[in-house]
Amino acid sequence: MLKKIFALVIAAVALGACEQKAPPPPVAPVSYMVFFDLGSTKISEQSQNTVAQAAQVFKSRANARIDVTGYADTVGSPAVNMQISTARANKVRDDLIANGVPASAITTRGAGEEGLLVGTGQDQKEPRNRRAVLVITQ
Repeated sequence: MLKKIFALVIAAVALGACEQKAPPPPVAPVSYMVFFDLGSTKISEQSQNTVAQAAQVFKSRANARIDVTGYADTVGSPAVNMQISTARANKVRDDLIANGVPASAITTRGAGEEGLLVGTGQDQKEPRNRRAVLVITQ
């Protein structure tokens, strides 16, 4: 009788060892937008709060990364807009670092006038196009 119980215990342990746990489901990316004044890379107090919130979400995720893309509206030359969009992305990166995100976890790029949030003609002031988009992925 003891041998049968022992055999059942061994069989149960063996079956448990064979059981594999499914990997956790992927975590959906989270994105934030930070807006800028015309010709500016200054981050408003409201946008600073957005960057701080993004930093907190980053810290709550293992192996997370943040991609920051800066944008410009169509006022000015495309070359200048590319420069300011890159500067906006870099400013957000600097603020993320100040909020405890490691620089190695952040990538930045400027997109200039590409990817307008609101379609406009050339030389049109559109505050929603002057932005940086932060995407947190895992």
